[in-house]
Amino acid sequence: NKTSDDEVGDYTAGIRELGPYADYLVINVSSPNTPGLRSLQQREPLRHLLASTLKARDEYAPNAPLFVKLAPDLSLEEMADVAEVVLETGIDGMIVSNTTNARPESLLSTHKGETGGLSGAPIKNRSTECIRAMYDLTKGTVP
Repeated sequence: NKTSDDEVGDYTAGIRELGPYADYLVINVSSPNTPGLRSLQQREPLRHLLASTLKARDEYAPNAPLFVKLAPDLSLEEMADVAEVVLETGIDGMIVSNTTNARPESLLSTHKGETGGLSGAPIKNRSTECIRAMYDLTKGTVP
C-alpha cells in the first residue's frame, strides 16, 4: 500500500485475510513502483517484518510456505544482511530477483529513460549474480 504508515500491519492483514486460501505467500519488499518499500530490505526492518509475517502465517496459513522477494539492486553488503535475517528467521525461501530501477547503458529503446521496473534480458546477468550471491551467503540452505 503506497500510502500506508504501517507496512507490517498491511502484510499481516493480507496474510490474515488471504492466507487461508493461499498455496504459498510472498512478502514482496522489492517493488520499484512503491515508494519506500525497498527500505524494508534493510536488516532491522526486514527482521521485524519477517518475524511478524511468519507469526501471522503460522496462525492463519500454517501450510503455506512464506517467501521474501528481493530486488537485484542490493549491494553485496545489503545481500549479506538479508541472508543473515533469512537464516535467522527461518523463512521458507527467497525469490531472487524482482525488476530493477537501474537503466543499463546498453538499452536502445526510446523509452529507456522511463521510471519503473526493468526486467528481462537487460538484467539477466545482474539477476544471476544476485542468485549466486544469495546462494553463497546462505550456504545453499534456503531455496
